[in-house]
Amino acid sequence: MSNKKPIPIPTAQRLQDFRQIVLPIIIFSLCVIVLGILWWNKIAPSSVVGEARSDNIVISSPRAGLLKEVHVGRFDEIKVGEPIAEVDYSTDPNYVDAQVEWVRAQVNLLTLTIDPVQRARTTLNYNQLRLDWLNERTTLAALKIELENSEREYQRLSKLFNDELVSESVYNKAKTDRDSYKVKVEETTGLVSSIKEALSESQDTDPTSFLDKVRIEKLDQSLARVEELLNPIILISPIDGKIGSISKQTGESVGDGETIATISSSKVKKVVGYIPQPINFEPKVGEQVQVRTRRLNGKQVIEAKISKVSNRLESVGSGVLRDRAAYKKVLAFTVNLESAVSKNGEPLNLHPGELVDIHFINK
Repeated sequence: MSNKKPIPIPTAQRLQDFRQIVLPIIIFSLCVIVLGILWWNKIAPSSVVGEARSDNIVISSPRAGLLKEVHVGRFDEIKVGEPIAEVDYSTDPNYVDAQVEWVRAQVNLLTLTIDPVQRARTTLNYNQLRLDWLNERTTLAALKIELENSEREYQRLSKLFNDELVSESVYNKAKTDRDSYKVKVEETTGLVSSIKEALSESQDTDPTSFLDKVRIEKLDQSLARVEELLNPIILISPIDGKIGSISKQTGESVGDGETIATISSSKVKKVVGYIPQPINFEPKVGEQVQVRTRRLNGKQVIEAKISKVSNRLESVGSGVLRDRAAYKKVLAFTVNLESAVSKNGEPLNLHPGELVDIHFINK
């Protein structure tokens, strides 16, 4: 076997090979990079990234209470006017009960203080009817509280009975109590309605003192506020769209102003564009632009106008600009699409959050 070593390449030859082969490749690569940077920053600044936006509506509870029922789920389609959730009265029923009993005591006290001679002289006088109406309304409010409590107890025991954790007699008693209060509420509701009808047909010719009339009016207002607590509030959708998120579920308590759900409008009304630093040109309100979708199939070109321009820079994530930096400062502007149409006359087909390219026609 030969033990001959390879002949070493002279240093001069290596330098010559580097200058003739490697160096041109390095220079060519650097030129491509520089030209790419120049193209991005100088040659093609007239196209920037935009993001389709739609109206996002927050549905919040108008008062503290209990979510009686949530009618929708995430990503459900919803039409304007359709129910989203029902908020029941305050989670502290003792407070509501105390308010009802206070009104009842005031009504009874006022009934006793009215001159009995005047009350006998006009048996069905106007203010006496109002007092009777208030009294029956307080009874109805108290019965509604009892019905709500008995319904919750029935639902709780029903689950335990299905799991064989309580006896049938306990379950039946809870069901009987619930049904009994249902009947009482229906009967008292009818009585309240009949007295209200009698009130509408009578005239205020009662000789009762003006002070008593004022007290009756104040009691009426106090009872109306309690009744409002007892009636569930139905939250409805103000727009057509899809449910974006659900923050609360049926049976959970909610605070005053707490978010229950969000709705994203089905219609994209605007595109927010981002001009990254360095700012090479200033967008102007009323300026004509083209919004170009990035889809491979069904690509659209939409002509529209800039409606708003920010007066300060803001940060956006790398996912929008496809930049290595986690966040980058940009100048944001808004393109209004409410009256815009695509160049081929087709209706706009954009999803909220979809990225598009915005081309400045006159830049």
